[in-house]
Amino acid sequence: MKLYICHYPGCKYSTTCRNKIDFHHIVPRELWPRLNQNVTLTFCPTHHRLIYHPECKTGAHSIKSEDSLIINGIYRTTKGYSVIFHDIYGHEISNDFDK
Repeated sequence: MKLYICHYPGCKYSTTCRNKIDFHHIVPRELWPRLNQNVTLTFCPTHHRLIYHPECKTGAHSIKSEDSLIINGIYRTTKGYSVIFHDIYGHEISNDFDK
């Protein structure tokens, strides 16, 4: 059974139920509908709403709040992968995950 996790820094939410996790497209479908359709990160519903895309003009990801994060990149590491975020003030936050 696959375990889905929330990639938001500090969140410990996980589930085996695909219906209780949100899949977030790294490149917003609004901007590039055909690009990276399968490149997603999973977030719990609460934290998915906090992902901010400055380029988006409509929808939940166009709203900036104090807790918003911008996904800056996903990188492979020797143990798995790392997701790099920036908060709205430009501070970098790195979150490492095992394979």
